[in-house]
Amino acid sequence: MSALPNNPPPNVSKDAVARSLAEAHRLTDPEITMIFRIEKPGQESNPAEPVKLLEVNPNTTASGIMPVKLMPHAPSGIFFPSVIVEVHPTELEDLKNGNLLLPNGWKVNYDRPL
Repeated sequence: MSALPNNPPPNVSKDAVARSLAEAHRLTDPEITMIFRIEKPGQESNPAEPVKLLEVNPNTTASGIMPVKLMPHAPSGIFFPSVIVEVHPTELEDLKNGNLLLPNGWKVNYDRPL
């Protein structure tokens, strides 16, 4: 069963939800050094497509790409499903160099860090 959005209000964007998620994650884990949006080209306007974040954390182990999927939580303002991918800084370099790949055709938007 796939997660569906909890009827996001028309004025709530995935960018706003991504910023809220990034802020919340930084508050709970101040060791996170960078957060980027992960996008699936041609699918981001689909409300069922999750908000995806790449979080760089030196305290995580370099164990490859392991997406963690979360359901929407409207009371918290998270109206879309989300996916978090946490990587070690060395894995970020591997992603940038093409030595490590994201699943499902996902691409990291390095131009707009959160």
